[in-house]
Amino acid sequence: MAPTTAAPESDTDSAAIWLPQDLQQPLETMTRGQRIGNWLINPYKNYLIPASWLKRLLQSSQSELLEETFRRPGGWRAMEILYRKDAPVDLLDRQAILDNPISRASRNRLQTVTQILIDLIQARQSDGPVVLMGVGAGPGRHVQTAISRLQLSADEVHAHLIDLDDDAFEYGQQLAEQLGISDCISFLQGDAREIQTVLPDVKPNIVKLIGLIEYLNDQQLHELLAALHTIMVRGGNLVTHGILDPWHGAPSLKRIFNLQHIRRSGDDVRRMLETVGFRVIDQVTEPMGIYPIVTAVKPMVE
Repeated sequence: MAPTTAAPESDTDSAAIWLPQDLQQPLETMTRGQRIGNWLINPYKNYLIPASWLKRLLQSSQSELLEETFRRPGGWRAMEILYRKDAPVDLLDRQAILDNPISRASRNRLQTVTQILIDLIQARQSDGPVVLMGVGAGPGRHVQTAISRLQLSADEVHAHLIDLDDDAFEYGQQLAEQLGISDCISFLQGDAREIQTVLPDVKPNIVKLIGLIEYLNDQQLHELLAALHTIMVRGGNLVTHGILDPWHGAPSLKRIFNLQHIRRSGDDVRRMLETVGFRVIDQVTEPMGIYPIVTAVKPMVE
């Protein structure tokens, strides 16, 4: 999740939290019309129309997603709205939820990463209890979905979900209760770069690092990866990703929402992982071409 400062008054409400129907939905791509529209509109959004005018236009929408993105660009609430994919309330909301490439790519990433976690957990079940760690976890959507789909008990798996900001934890706890896996989930506020102090006795088999590294510079990322490598068991897996801009939407995100990502290819991420001792064993890029998702292992022998 993106680093944040401000928070709305309430994290939860009485309504049930959205759950995906299944993880076998077709991954999203852009139609020909959407590709043409994106190509035609981007120069205006990125450079030609004054940012102040674009902000006023978007703020005139009734879109929950746009409102939340202005409040906390890239935050966990905005991601939850993207994942829900509710029917748009107006044309601007439709553009934000359905026609925006990074929105489609984010839903692809959710589905792909969750399936990777399911596969990794299943591969380790015969070795005893599986210990997961979600870093920059927000409410822990990926990890919680994976555990619930496997219908595992607290004797079989436990996930430690860590975030520098604790404002997503109440929502995450409500999600865990709805899924029936509260005993499998622990939330902890802290800096994962200091993980040996924050969780000194935890040795994870699987680490999920999604939605965070695009906000870290190389030094910060190196420190984080080195800290995670130190505490993981040998043979343990780490799942993370890079971010690219093949649809050329980054300038408008910066102009309108002050949302900036540090772009890294899959190869860039691989090199960062290798500098601290990981070995990349798989890389897959979701169909929008924005997120190269990388799975690495801490070798059994250095």
